Formats: sequence, structure tokens, C-alpha cells
Amino acid sequence: MRVALIHDWLVGMRGGERCLEVLCEMFPDAEIFTGFYDPSRISDCITSHRVEVSNLGALPGVSKYYRYLLPLYPIAAASLSRAIRRRHTEAPYDLVISVSHCLAKNVRVPDSSVHVSYCLTPMRYIWDQFDSYFKGRRIEPLVRAFLPILRRWDTAGAKGVDHFIGISGFVAKRIKQVYARAAEVVYPPVRSDWIRCRASDDSASGFLCVSALVPYKNVDIIVEAFNRNGEALTVVGSGPEDLRLKRMAKSNIHFLEGLSDEALAALYRESRALVFAAEEDFGMTPVEMQAAGGPVICLGKGGALETVDGLGRNPSGLFFSEATAESIMAAVEDFKKRESEFSIEACVEKANSFSGEHFKEEFSKLLLREYLPDADFSGTQVAEYGQGRGGAHSASESGEYGGLVKNA
Repeated sequence: MRVALIHDWLVGMRGGERCLEVLCEMFPDAEIFTGFYDPSRISDCITSHRVEVSNLGALPGVSKYYRYLLPLYPIAAASLSRAIRRRHTEAPYDLVISVSHCLAKNVRVPDSSVHVSYCLTPMRYIWDQFDSYFKGRRIEPLVRAFLPILRRWDTAGAKGVDHFIGISGFVAKRIKQVYARAAEVVYPPVRSDWIRCRASDDSASGFLCVSALVPYKNVDIIVEAFNRNGEALTVVGSGPEDLRLKRMAKSNIHFLEGLSDEALAALYRESRALVFAAEEDFGMTPVEMQAAGGPVICLGKGGALETVDGLGRNPSGLFFSEATAESIMAAVEDFKKRESEFSIEACVEKANSFSGEHFKEEFSKLLLREYLPDADFSGTQVAEYGQGRGGAHSASESGEYGGLVKNA
């Protein structure tokens, strides 16, 4: 098997990059193609592979401003398409896997290769969240002018994908809505080896919010809710909303940023519950909190409905229905009455269902049984993962890892 891996860009280690890491473990001889690359900020697991970068990636200091090059992303994708065809001529690729929320899936692969796209989400900033990313910014008029072109390019790129895999049922629905394509679901691997589970709930105090401080995360309504209920809240994160949130917060709310993994893991263990108010495509911080044995109070929309058990006899959290301060306050009061129902064991069990090994098993089963049933995987690590339990999730039904979320 000759395998190529495509990633939007490699300029830091967040959720998509951790998925790529696991794929690198599964395919140790794979070659990597990416739009932009800063090896100093990428793990050895990835940099040990051959990495080819788009022509835009050669621009001086581009890792500092690559996001503002959105109108030029089709050029980067075309550059990677040429690079893959060139390498394919030298030694053909049997399988190409793109880990994509943006340009990676739009790279054209040779007709003889099978293209599987592990879709983190359809590109939100050109479809349903343009205002959240660009409204009021100097680049807004330019990007808005290119929006119809980018949407046509993104839709056309989806047609070049042989098989879509979404990171959640919520994302599978978005793939269907945006690209009119069906998708299977394999939940992403959530690394939790850096998190030590709490020994008991007796010492837990205060509530926790871990998030990038950007508008769509709804941290402002969490702050408003805790301003009004007076409960202790620690907010971990940074971003453009930082100063506004600090100005509106009362003395019971504390802000932290730049924490080490060890310090963040300690906060997960020592807090009564994580409060999570974003409608995410998956949402890794709730999984991290549960890995520490702690419950989650979260908005009952998006990926959280899949990462948190809010119903049944062994819940790992509870949901609030609306992204409002009133809804959060009511959920916190409900949690305080029911706090004994959320056991450490239930939380950890839920978190364990998103392990790296589980991802390898589920992903490889799709490859072996559905997409490449006649392929020869001998000599590659993926073969040993095809015999595990369970199967890929049906798709009949939007990061962050470790302490790195605080710098998102």
C-alpha cells in the first residue's frame, strides 16, 4: 500500500493534527501534503514523515498570516494536486486520506487512487459562520467578494472525494446539507494520557470553562450566568474576546491562560463541572473533563449530544436547551441538586470511547470492509486494527487537544 495524507495546514498541534498523528502511526510510510507548514510547532510523529508544502507555503513568514490568504486557497490546493500527481507518477498511491475542514479535501488526487476525506466539518467560514470570522474586520469586503467563487470551488472539490467520514453525526448531517454526500462517522481520537482521574468528588469546588475566547463559543453568556448566580467560575483560554469578558466579569470569576497540561489537568480534576455553551462539531474539552472523572453542563446541540451522556441511569453530564444565561443558571441549579448522580466511573467510561485505539479500529474497519476490500495491507500497521470490536457508526443522523485549547 502506498498512502498519502493531506492536511489543511500544519502550524500547531490541535485536534486535526492529533488525528493526523494517529493516521501517521497507522501508516508509518505515508507521505504528507499540506498547505502551510511550521515544523517547529509540529510533533516528531508528523515531522518524521516526508512533508511536501504548497507554493503558498513558501511565502516568507506565512504561518503568521496564512488565515488571511483564504481567497488564494484554491491556488494552494492546485499546487498540492500537481505535487501529488508528480509523486504518483514516480510511485502510485493506492490511498489518499485528507484530514480536512478547508482546502485538503479539494486537492485533486489521481483517478487510480481512492480518496477518503476525514471531514472535521464543511468549511464554516464560507458557509454558515462567515460573520463570526470576518464581520467588522478589514479583510471582510475582500473575502465577501470572493465568497461565491470559494463556495463553487468547495462544492466542486467535494465531488472529487470517493468516501466521506465525518467526526460526528452532527458533521455527517452538515456534509449532507452542504455537499449532498453521505458520510460514515468515526469519532476523533482524544488524547487523555496527560489527565489523571480524580480520586473522589469530595474535594471538587467551583466550576470551569475551557475555551478559545471567540464569539461563537458563547463564553460571554457563561460569564453573565455566573455574574448573576455568584458561583465560583474559572475561565481558561485566550482570544479576541479576552478584554471584553474580563471587564464584564465580577470578582467570583477568574481568568487563566498559558497553562501547562499539568496545570489544566489539575483544574479538570478539582472543578465540580465543566460548563460548555458552544454548538461544536465535536467538542473535545467535554471529553477531557470526563477523562478526569468530572461531569459536563453543556448546550444540548451539536457534537456535545454525542460526547456527553445526559440521559439514562449513569449520566456523565446534563444539557441546557438554549444558549442564554437563564438556561445556564437553571442547569447549574439542576446540577447542584443532582450532583451525586454523576459518578466518576460513568464519566471515565464515556471518555474512553474516544480513545486513539478505538479510532484506529473504527477507521481501519471502514477501509478494510467498505472502501478498500481488495487492498493488500500486509506490512502496514493498519492490518492489526481490522479485527477489533464494534463497527463504524452510522451516519443516518466543528479545535482542541490537551492544554493546547487555551491558545486556540
